[in-house]
Amino acid sequence: MRPDPEFHELYRSEAQTVFSTVYLVCRDKNVAEDATQEAFARALERWPRLRGQPWVGGWVTTTALNVMRRSLRRPRAEEPEPRNEPDPDVALSLWREVGRLPARQQQAVVLHYRLDLPVEALARLMDWSQGTVRTHLVRARRTLGKSMRGDLDAGGRGHQVHP
Repeated sequence: MRPDPEFHELYRSEAQTVFSTVYLVCRDKNVAEDATQEAFARALERWPRLRGQPWVGGWVTTTALNVMRRSLRRPRAEEPEPRNEPDPDVALSLWREVGRLPARQQQAVVLHYRLDLPVEALARLMDWSQGTVRTHLVRARRTLGKSMRGDLDAGGRGHQVHP
């Protein structure tokens, strides 16, 4: 059975965004690839229910983030060597600092600034209140502002404080 053209279009239009989102949160290319593929496989299994829904891209992204979280909770046989791969389309030092934030702040920053989700949509997606979303964003901006100013004080080049 071949997936219909709508599913192919969903994959074509959303796969890179889903991968980038997961990668920005976990910083592991293999985990991000696996989570992205698993999320699209689950979407394909549920395609009769998901087809035509305006929120299907968000569903796939949320599913990929959930797969990533479960994957990172499992003990690993061996830790992979850290990779020094360049981050596409973002200021590397800023996203490194985002990666040092607590998990909920990272998620809020990535979903709000990278995917341009408004606070209301982010709150629904993460099952948080809008106040919780705003709190995580404010705390993240404050932490990022301090750490990026520290880079400037240490002789680094100018960085944009807001992701």
